[in-house]
Amino acid sequence: MAEVVQVFQLQHPLLGCINGTDGDVVAFRGIQYATLENRLAEAVIKDSYPKTIDATKYGPISPNPPGSFQLEMKLMQQTQPDPDYLTSSDTEALNLNIWIPKGREGQLLQNLPVYVFIHGGGFISGSGNSPHYDLTRLVKLSAAKGTPIIGVTVNYRLGLLGLLTSQELRDADFKANNQLRDQRAAFQWLKKYTEGFGGDPENITASGESTGGVCTGLHLLSQESLFNRAYLTGGSPLLMQVAGLEEHENHYQQVIEALGLAAATPEERIFALLGTPYDELFTRVPMNIAYRPMLDGDVVPFAMNHGNVQDKESKIPGRRWLNGLVIGDCQFDASSLAILAGFKKSNIAKKFPDIMKTRLGDSATTERLLVAYDADASNDDETVFTGFLRFSTDIGYYAATCSFAQGWAPITHTFAFNEPNPWSGMFQGHATHVFDIAMLFQNFQTDLPAAQVEAGRQMAADLFLFVHGRPPWVTADKGTMVYGPSVVGPVRNVVSGRLPEEAGRRRAIIDASDAINIDEIAAAHAAFMASA
Repeated sequence: MAEVVQVFQLQHPLLGCINGTDGDVVAFRGIQYATLENRLAEAVIKDSYPKTIDATKYGPISPNPPGSFQLEMKLMQQTQPDPDYLTSSDTEALNLNIWIPKGREGQLLQNLPVYVFIHGGGFISGSGNSPHYDLTRLVKLSAAKGTPIIGVTVNYRLGLLGLLTSQELRDADFKANNQLRDQRAAFQWLKKYTEGFGGDPENITASGESTGGVCTGLHLLSQESLFNRAYLTGGSPLLMQVAGLEEHENHYQQVIEALGLAAATPEERIFALLGTPYDELFTRVPMNIAYRPMLDGDVVPFAMNHGNVQDKESKIPGRRWLNGLVIGDCQFDASSLAILAGFKKSNIAKKFPDIMKTRLGDSATTERLLVAYDADASNDDETVFTGFLRFSTDIGYYAATCSFAQGWAPITHTFAFNEPNPWSGMFQGHATHVFDIAMLFQNFQTDLPAAQVEAGRQMAADLFLFVHGRPPWVTADKGTMVYGPSVVGPVRNVVSGRLPEEAGRRRAIIDASDAINIDEIAAAHAAFMASA
């Protein structure tokens, strides 16, 4: 028998009648926030709706590569079946989901701060509809804690649809960075319509994990204040640099050649890109194209790096309008690379040190850095690959936390997530990528030890304070929050942060950056990742 859905009907002052699902937390799912003229067009904020909006079920998501959900489960070391409710569309995926707590009298609470989550997925996969991103439990807990919030997850274009660009496309008025433009449209829609859901349009926190954190951080380059606070975990714009014209032209040529359009005119190519059935595009276009945002001089006017993030006088526009920032990293955030970049293990004992020395110079500092990560000539590929994962964690995640702490300290709170992943897998017992979100969103309580259930609730309580505009703990210039490991110690503990070891972090990158510019170290890491 089909599940009976209890409908909650909201009379929105601007949108009209909206039907959602009732409960302690009311959910409005699949509300379209923008429309597309075609699959590569710029998003246009939606302002015309039917008399009654059906928001009782999830909307379509941007097409994902085959096996994406199971890959995400593998990264978490979880086993969950593919959700049977996920559908996809190349033109109808710009929708969002809203969760709102009820008051004691059964009414929706009003004037609440809004928490908006931007999912990760390497810019090519994922969705705001995934069951582990359901915000029902998080929002219910916020009300129980006396700090109620509205929760939002956003769907946006991925992969080719979100990030393919070329001079040819731009000459035809197809703009770059659709992925970021979609997200920007979602924030603009929320500014306009959230009050009718009981939200405060001047009290919005943007949150992103992994490449969702990269995107959220890139929105700090906007002249427009899209949100008031940001919460970045397991990813920031310093995790990977935006790509330039040449890289995007190469991606475009790969797509064109795969579609057999190398000899076609620009008009014919664009016609095919817009008209070829998306299933066929997915079948013919290589799956290994590393899409990422572009330095387009518009949405991304310049690249964010350690230097301009650390610089208190830099011209990053978000310095003017952002009111608060939380940024943190997992103790083993680069665990994901063991799966996503496992192919780099072959001959890494030679290639990684060679590239590092070529990029950084064959100096004593470079040698100490390599030795710190077991990447000296005496070790085998397995040992060096494990060291490389630690190096990737430190330069991609921990160093970013440090740079924001240095340059944005007056409004920034940092954390170190050290809770060990308890689930079976290659990194059981380590604080792995995405496990922080698994604990924070409260969706795996039955699969966690009691101490970690409580730790997740405390993490959430800190988040609620921040979303309400209250300090969750001291600012970065005074200390950092350490979460766990709760199974052997306190759930949370503020340390001075002056010594990496206090937070369970390594100091090799920090020490090396005294002699070598940290952006050069990051570039050396990127060069190895891009190498054949």
